[in-house]
This record gives sequence, C-alpha cells and structure tokens, in this order.
Amino acid sequence: MNVVRFCQRNRYAVYLLTAFLAAAGLFSVFVLPSNIYPELNFPRILILAHSGDLAPEVMLLTVARPLEESASTVLGVRRVRSKTIRGAAEISVLFSPNMDMQYALQLVQARISEARSSLPPDTEVVVERVTPAVFPVLSLILNGHVPSQELRDYAFYILRPLFSRVPGVGRVEVQATDTREIAVIVDPQKALSHRLSLVEVADRLRATNQVTSVGRLQKDYLQYLVLTTGQFANLEEIRNTVVAVEGQAPVRLRDIAEVREGVEDRRTLITGNGQPAALINISRQIGGNILQIAGDIKQGAANLGTAIPSTLRLSVVYDLAEFVHSAIANVRDAILLGAVLAVLILFVFLREGRTTLIAATSLPLSVIGTFFFVKLFGGTVNLMSLGGLAIAIGLVIDDAVVVIENIYRHLGLGESPPQAAELGTRELLGAVVGSTATTLVVFLPLGLLKGVVGDFFSALCLTLGVSVLLSLVFAVTFIPLLSQRFLSPGAHRVSSERFIEPVYRAYERAVRWALGHRRRVVAVTAASVLLGVFLYTRLETGFLPEMDEGGYVLDYWTPPGTSLAETDRILRQIETRIQRMPETGSFSRRTGAELGLFVTEQNKGDFLVKMKPRSQRKRSTDEVIADLRSQIQQNVPGIQVEFIKILQDMIGDLEGSPEPVEIKLFGDSMPVLAQAAEEIGAKIQKIPGIVDYKGILKGNPEIIFHVDPALAGRLGLTVDQVSQQVSAGLLGLTQTSFREADRTVGIRVRFPDGFRMDYANIRQYPIVTASKQIVPLGSIAQVEEARGATQLNRENQRLMVALTARLENRDLGSAIRDVQRVMHEVRLPLGCTYEIGGQYESQQSSFRDLLRVLCLALAAVFTVLVIQFRSFRPALIILSAAPLSLVGVFAMLELSATPLNVSSFMGIILMMGLVVKNGIILFESVHRLWVEEKLSLDEALVAAGRIRVRPILMTTLATLFGLLPLALGLGAGAELQKPLALAVIGGLLLSTFITLLVMPVLYSLLERRA
Repeated sequence: MNVVRFCQRNRYAVYLLTAFLAAAGLFSVFVLPSNIYPELNFPRILILAHSGDLAPEVMLLTVARPLEESASTVLGVRRVRSKTIRGAAEISVLFSPNMDMQYALQLVQARISEARSSLPPDTEVVVERVTPAVFPVLSLILNGHVPSQELRDYAFYILRPLFSRVPGVGRVEVQATDTREIAVIVDPQKALSHRLSLVEVADRLRATNQVTSVGRLQKDYLQYLVLTTGQFANLEEIRNTVVAVEGQAPVRLRDIAEVREGVEDRRTLITGNGQPAALINISRQIGGNILQIAGDIKQGAANLGTAIPSTLRLSVVYDLAEFVHSAIANVRDAILLGAVLAVLILFVFLREGRTTLIAATSLPLSVIGTFFFVKLFGGTVNLMSLGGLAIAIGLVIDDAVVVIENIYRHLGLGESPPQAAELGTRELLGAVVGSTATTLVVFLPLGLLKGVVGDFFSALCLTLGVSVLLSLVFAVTFIPLLSQRFLSPGAHRVSSERFIEPVYRAYERAVRWALGHRRRVVAVTAASVLLGVFLYTRLETGFLPEMDEGGYVLDYWTPPGTSLAETDRILRQIETRIQRMPETGSFSRRTGAELGLFVTEQNKGDFLVKMKPRSQRKRSTDEVIADLRSQIQQNVPGIQVEFIKILQDMIGDLEGSPEPVEIKLFGDSMPVLAQAAEEIGAKIQKIPGIVDYKGILKGNPEIIFHVDPALAGRLGLTVDQVSQQVSAGLLGLTQTSFREADRTVGIRVRFPDGFRMDYANIRQYPIVTASKQIVPLGSIAQVEEARGATQLNRENQRLMVALTARLENRDLGSAIRDVQRVMHEVRLPLGCTYEIGGQYESQQSSFRDLLRVLCLALAAVFTVLVIQFRSFRPALIILSAAPLSLVGVFAMLELSATPLNVSSFMGIILMMGLVVKNGIILFESVHRLWVEEKLSLDEALVAAGRIRVRPILMTTLATLFGLLPLALGLGAGAELQKPLALAVIGGLLLSTFITLLVMPVLYSLLERRA
C-alpha cells in the first residue's frame, strides 16, 4: 500500500488525528503527577519489634530469632537480615525482584501473626512494606518560646490533623524531645509506711479511672444505657483517689504522693536550627503529586491564623518539592535548548526556512503526544521520564530530516511538490522504518530488568520509545502532507548545494582512498579495538550517579552507653559548626531517632541539613561535607560520623544497602568475629579514599541483678514479681490516662528522680512482699556490672558483623579492588567467612543484568537488519559499528572523568540502536545502485555515500546537539542523565566515521570473498 497516497486522500483525517493527539498531550502535561523518580517498587519488607528494655542477647533469642524464622519461610524470600538492639529488633526481608509485594506483605503479616504467641508479653510488632512513600517529602520544624512538651502538643494535635487532610498526604510523623504526662511522684518513706508498692498504687489508679457499661434500663418509653464511672476530671480527683484502707481510714494518693503535670523520661532529643523544636515529617501516598502536596501544605501553614500562638514559628528544613521543581525545570530547559540546536543544524544544511520548519514540526508533536501515552500507562513526570524526552530530542527529528531531505533533493531534480513528496517518502520508507525499528528493539530486553534499575529506566524507555515511534508516524504521514502543501520547486536553494558540495567532494576523496587502502583501514580499525580495551581498563566504576540536591544527612554515633545529656553536649559542638557555615540554610537534629523506619539507640541519630540555593553559595555539597568532616575529626573527639546525600540515603535505605563499602563477616562466635573485625578495620581505614568507617561497636554498660529464686520464694515472690517492682522503681508505671477534650495524657506512677536515679540507692530498692514485708533488693539479689552487646546482626540466620565505609574522591570499583586485596591478605579464623555487600553488590547485580540486556539488544538489532536486507552480510557489516563505537564511548567517559555506572551503561545500550541507523540509510542506497542500477560495487558504495552523506551528517549532528545540554550537566538533577548523554555522544561521534568510511571497506572485502 502506498502510505503517502493514502494520507493524501485522507489528509483531513490525518490533520484531525494529529490535532487530537496534540490536545490530549497538552491536557496530560497539566494533570500528570510530578515526582523526583518513577514509582520505585522495592522488593523489601521491614518488621519492627519493640519489647521494653530487654538486653540485645535476650531480644535476639526471644524476639528476633522467632520472627526471622517465620519470615524466612515465606514464598519468594531471598534474604532475611536482622539488627537487634536493647529493647528493639529490626528484621529486613528481601524478596525476589519479580515478587508481587502487596501479596508478599500479606504473607509476611500472616506468618508474623502466627509467631506472636511465642513472643514475650507486651511485644509490639509492626510490619511495613518499604516504599519511597515511607520517607518524608517535606520536613517542618516548630520553634517557639514555650516548653518543649507544648511544642509537641501543638504539632501533634493541631498541625498533624491539618496536614493529614491535604490530598495525597500519607504519613504525618511528629517527633519532639518531651511528651506531656501526669506525674504521680510517690514518696518512698510514706508509701512504705503504708506497705504500698508502686505496682499496687498504679493498679488502684487504673481500677478507679474507668468508664464501664453495666447494662440498659427502660424508662418513659426510652431505653437508657447505664454506665458506672470514676473517671478523673481534674488533678484534684487524682489526688483524692483511695489507694488503700487501714482500719476504717482511707489512704488517699495525696497522702503519699505529689500529683502534677510533668514530662516522660527523655529518650530522644529534637532540635531545629539549634533550638528545641518539634519536627513534623510529611510523607506522600503512593502516586501522590509532590509539587501539589508541598504547595497545599505550605499554603495551609501560611494560613494558620490563630490555630497556634503567634510566638511559634513554623519553618521548612527539608523540601523535596523544591528540588523536584528545579530539576524538572532544568530538564525542560535542556529539552528546549536541544530542540533549538537540532533545528539550527537543519537550517545550516538546508538553508531554507520553510523546509526547516516543516521538518521541525515533528519535534513538538512527538514530545507533546508522548505525555498522553505517559498518562495512559500510569506514569509520572519525573527526572527519568523527562530525561527520556531530552535524549529523544535529537532522535525524533531524525526520521523527519531523512524524509524532508529526500523530498528536498527530488525538488532539486525538478519534480513537482506532490510527486517529490510521494517519491521521496516512498523511496526511503523501508530505510526509515528499519532504522527506527533498530532504535525501538533495543528497549524490548529492558523489560527483563528488575529492581531499582528496572524501575528507573522503564520510565525513560517509555518516553523515549513512544516519542521515537510517534516521530516515525509523523515523518511518513504528516511531513509529506505539509511538504506537498507548502513546498514549491523554488524552495530548493542553490546556496544549500554550494554549502554541501565541498563536503561531497571531500567525502568522495576520503571513501575512494579508503577503498584503495583497505588493509590500512582494517589495521587502524583493529588498533582502535585494542585502544578501546585499554581505555576500558582505566575507567572508574560506580553505581548510580550522585546528585547535588542541596542538602545532606549527617549520621552520628557516640560511644555505646553514653548518656543522653552527654550526647547532647557533644552534638552542640557540631550544631555550632553547622550554623557557622555560610552555605547552611536550616537544619534539624534527632538523637535516638532517624530518618525512615529504623530502631535507634539513644547514642545514635542524625542531622538533616538544608543548604542555600546554588546561586547563593560558592561551594558544592561535597565540598561542604569534606570541610565539616575535617572540622569534626579535629575538634570533636569521641563521636563517629557518616555523611550522605539525602536522596542517595533514601535509595540506599530502601534497598537495604546504604553504604558503598560493606564487608560482611560471618561466624558462630561474637568474640571471634569482633577480633577479626578489629584487624580488618585497621587495614581498611588505611585505604585511600575510605572515609566514615564504621566497625563493630563496643558493648553497652549494664547492671545485672541475679535474683535468687529460693530467697524470693521464701518471701512469697517470684523472679517476675521482683522484676516488676524494680522496673516500676526505675521507670515508673503508666497503666491509665487522663482524658482531655481531644487527647489523652498518660498518668505515670514513679519515685522522685533523686531517689530512683541514684546509683548509691540501687541495692536498697524496697521490695514489698506478699505478706507486706519490706526488704531491700540487695537481700534477695546479687548485683554485677558488665558490658553487654550493643547491636547484634544476623543474615539468613547466621551471626554477622558488618564493616562499612563511604568514599571521598574515589570511585567504587577501584576502592573495592583495594578492599578485596586486604581481605585476601587477612587470615580469617576457622569457621569465619566474608562477603562484599553494600552498593558494590547492587552494582555488580545491575551490571550483570545490563550486560544480558546488551547482548539481547544486539541480537534484536541483528534480527531487524536481516529482515531489512534479507541477507546476513550487510547485517553483519552494519552491526559491526556497534562494538567498534564502544571505543568512542570509553574515550568520552575517560576524557570527561565520568565513571562507568548504571546511567552510562544504559547509554551504551541505547547507542547500539542508534549507530546502525546511519548504516541502514547508507546500505539501502548501496543495494539499490548495485543490484537495480547495475553499478560496480565500489562505484555503488561511493555514489550511495555521496547521496546519503548529507542526511547522515544532519541526523547525527541533530542528535549530538540535542544531547549537548544534558551532557553539560547544568542545574539540579542533571547529573542523573549526564553519563548516559556522554556515552551516546562518544559512541555516535565515532560511529559516523565508521559508517561513512570503515563500513564500505568491510562490505567490499566481505562481498569480494563471497
């Protein structure tokens, strides 16, 4: 069927369908949600368990191990990893990449429900699917001249419900230093004089503060609900609670205790910009529009009115929407600039405005139409989807350029516009379809990619593939119609021929020389292959490109067992240094809590630092981090720190392997593993570029009371009852709450701080027996001070020690080679093994998958070429450009100091489909001239090259200049596509010379031998 003639007869339908597609695309642009990344599907589920203050060893045996064993039996589980600390355990369950994670979550929840009965009483277990939605998109700090517990109340009870109502908001988490409570401070002497323990006082308060439904009663044709209540209405009623009766005299709570408003014992410290603060972390729902959510929240925060006092200040400490907006704007600018450069290339070659504009119409139509299909397939506007369009800018104009150039050539031969449009399009229809097909088929194997890399590049491939396909449709339908309607024989400019004629002559001389010196050309080609191998060995390697998103996270650890007050004193020194840095915009600090879903010790936490915009600072994030790290190492002893970019931290935490360098030691004995870790750690820290090393942590200080069951039994007590009274004495008991209008406040019964926190009194802790005798704790228990474990790690139910580090001015591949060298030199104890994990493990897995995709892409391209030419020989010659072009890729990466990472590897795969396009256009003409017009092979090669050198140069230069804005990597977020663009540019530059000069030589040699 003649496509052009069909479109001419149905031109109004073609115009209408084109307009409909453009309108649908424009509508989709304004309704598509915006995000930083595509919706990433991480095959990971997290189980968080809390069980009081159990020691890590006890937590491991009674909580972590049963949960591990239950989770490991779930279908599709690949790895189970646990971290156990005092009173908490975190079990990470990693699944196969193709697992349905919603179904996996249900399976894990079912297994954990079965295991709950074997766990200690009062153990709380939460099962969460790990997605980007668990991390905040916006973090706010509430400061003001009010007590810290009131900051928490304003944030939790007023701001949290307000922000939760915003469409698209998922979790709103409030963190603060102090939480309000009603403190019942019992005088030990007065309570013991009445033979009362704290457990009994707490039980009496709970029994009194009740509202109970006791029945129904009918009266006057109405049915009444009958209630009994002793619920406290105010503090005075709490004070008047009867806690005992001696003879006929009641003992009221006021007789033995002071009742007042207080705060819970501090477990966390939260500050904002160096002042006490409440931190509000807002996460989005899956599929939520970050820009819309952040805008609505900021508008709500600006219109609070009298909801909170005017003395309180609400400020932003982290805003992902700012980075998303800036990054999307930068990619948009790259698209526009690339489009302008590509159109200018056309005008330079054609020297005629109308022809150039007709070819350029395929650019906006293809780009805008792509958004409709993104909406259709449930995608989002993100860095990867827009990056695909930015890469496609130079490609979507290729087919239109080839077609319009051939129509333009036919006009120069004196044909009428309708005849030139029909013949020019029909002559190249097969070549255009074949060359586009080779670009598209390289995307088919990418569907095999799973995990983060698969999710990342599926969005890029969708926009890139759809836009290229649309450009093909417009090139063979819409462009010929416009050419027929608006071009005339006078459109062919003599100036264009004068411009291109020197190129024709130079190329003809070059190709005739190459055909006359075939051996030299083959020798140079072989030498270039050796050069490519040499360049490959020199390349740095990495995982994902790092971005300067205008902020960073500083994780820290003080020595195990460090008190909260001492940790705070140390951290205030770091706070001061962060505040003094001119690049700092705002920051928050958490102690005893972290960003994301984690169990955290009190000596651990993080700073979240938001930097000023790039235009207001002179140094990059990496330079600021290096400076602050140096200051801390020199001036703040006794603390370990680790710096990481915010989004990099999020991706690493979602994958479960946040550190670039991780050495996992496995064995059966913790002392043996600890000794090996010390030896290895000392050598690892000497490797150049290794920073933020984190090894095995020393044990927590513990005071252990060995209760004698026989002595306790004689007094009518069990070991558990003794433990309950000691726990009540140290921590207090909260068994009921005081109800206010919209909130509840816990009522905690405890001893005065001066009594319960005094180490000298601990042996004299009073224990009330069943017969109301009072005995000191020391009379039934032996006390011992010891060092317990701080953190116990296991992987696949094996004891593990993880040694981790980050890198500064060093690529991942070379650093790991040094680590492996160290590990080969170390003699591990019998029974110990090791594995290299972290980002290196993710990198190697991704590279293996990408290499598999690369091989399948080459096979797919070869299949298209064989179908196109109905022969193996031209297919092999054209395909040879792909591996030969790798020399250009490696040279460009080496010259630009860009590592071979997932992004640049993706560029190599994309390049495989691009470099053969020019070969198809060239050899279609060679075949026609040699077979149909009976020219000799050499003359056919020269003549075909002369005819096709202009469209080949035009499409190549349009693609290169379209990619140039991305390759420059200017602006926020540009770092993600920069390696990809550089790889394509390097390969495409060299492939042009290979197509025009080397391919004719190889083809002539192959045909002569045949």
